[in-house]
Amino acid sequence: MHNLWIPIVAIFAVAGLIFGHQAYSEAQRDAHIAETIAERLDSQATAEIAHLVSVNKGYGVCGDYTLSNAEGGRFYYNSATERLAVGSDEVLYQDNCARVSN
Repeated sequence: MHNLWIPIVAIFAVAGLIFGHQAYSEAQRDAHIAETIAERLDSQATAEIAHLVSVNKGYGVCGDYTLSNAEGGRFYYNSATERLAVGSDEVLYQDNCARVSN
């Protein structure tokens, strides 16, 4: 009977590693997006991102940003090319996020 527990524990351990890594990677991506937005806007204020929606089969992210000085707007980030569009009037944003409701 104890031979049955070894594969079960191994399966749960591997699943935990996979989902844990994915959550960690998304947190790193979100921090990178927030930092890039602040740099793009030449702001010393930190950017907070919210209402994230995955687009383009998970390669892109649409969302809202707010700087600590109350400035805010929308953004699109492509994780494959690391291109960022800040503002809903940019072409990249319109091409990828216009149909997505945030």
